[in-house]
Amino acid sequence: MPNTSPEKKEFRSLVLGLKALNPSWSASQISTFLRQSENRPLLKSRQLLTKVKRTLTRNTIDDRQRPGRPIPISIPIFQQQVKTSMRLKRGASIRNVTANLNKNGIRCSTYTVYKAARKVDCAKRLRSKFGVSRNAKNWKWDRVVNTDFSGVFTLQPFQNKRNDGIWAEENEAIPSSLINAPTDKFKKGIIFWGAISSNGLIPVDAPISLTKWLHEKQYHVKKNKKMYLTGDLYSKFLIEEAAPAIYEVFENSGATPIFQDNQDNKHRTTLVKNTVADLFDERIDPKTGDAKFADIWPIEKVWDAIKEKVRGQEFDGEVNLEEQVAVYWKTFTAEKCRQMMEKIPKQLKLVIDKNGEQIFND
Repeated sequence: MPNTSPEKKEFRSLVLGLKALNPSWSASQISTFLRQSENRPLLKSRQLLTKVKRTLTRNTIDDRQRPGRPIPISIPIFQQQVKTSMRLKRGASIRNVTANLNKNGIRCSTYTVYKAARKVDCAKRLRSKFGVSRNAKNWKWDRVVNTDFSGVFTLQPFQNKRNDGIWAEENEAIPSSLINAPTDKFKKGIIFWGAISSNGLIPVDAPISLTKWLHEKQYHVKKNKKMYLTGDLYSKFLIEEAAPAIYEVFENSGATPIFQDNQDNKHRTTLVKNTVADLFDERIDPKTGDAKFADIWPIEKVWDAIKEKVRGQEFDGEVNLEEQVAVYWKTFTAEKCRQMMEKIPKQLKLVIDKNGEQIFND
């Protein structure tokens, strides 16, 4: 029940008491009596009459029961309740958990429960489908190709523009070229594409510069217009760059690669799905690997490690940045990559044990 302030309860009690003592009084008569009393309410005549009418209509001193909006799935309390129910109740399903939560007063749908519990659910599906240990009969992690884009590698280190300034003893001593020097709103940089498998990083020598590839496709677009990676361009990128690099690494292994990319919307378009189906025999289905596994997928750790290496460095141009990234890219040997891929089932188990919470161990 909502918490009603004492002042509201006192006013409503007085109005209902006057009505009980004088059943023939109307709302206007009660309002007039209150305005003429010693401790008159600090309200205008119309406001007072409205409150009296509302109180007489509801005939109670308590607030009206309001349905309120459902608890958002982003609230940690709701997520924890869902994950605990999925974890502790043996054989629990999305439908059973939804029914149980609704029974206990938490209004939700099967979809909201699925969104809150999908990280644990996806972790269970991945372990079941691709194996929990190297000796398992269904072990397939040695064939999985974990792909992702890097995010922006900037040519200049990050700077807080609020701290930028020109210091001088006198205003005349500051050259006009410095005062009117242009500044970039966004830092220039490069976005790379790369992948990791048990056979090593893909491509072997250096990641592919997506920025350069997009510039090459910009012949039909205005030079000053920024070009974004759409589903159509991503499909072309898979055909022209990603797939050849993957099959080059798997050529001598005799194994068939299993393609995996993240849950970005452009990766789920019909065109991209058909392209992936034509290029690869198997793929980690979005329904299986739908959750955000930035703390699980090894390629995320590779990009984080390289970004940490180049943090604070300033590069003369894109070529210099590409060369430096390639140097750190080669430090990840095939053996190290194999170990990182084999640790995925154990990390998925940690996700399940922690009810979907993020894990921070290497």
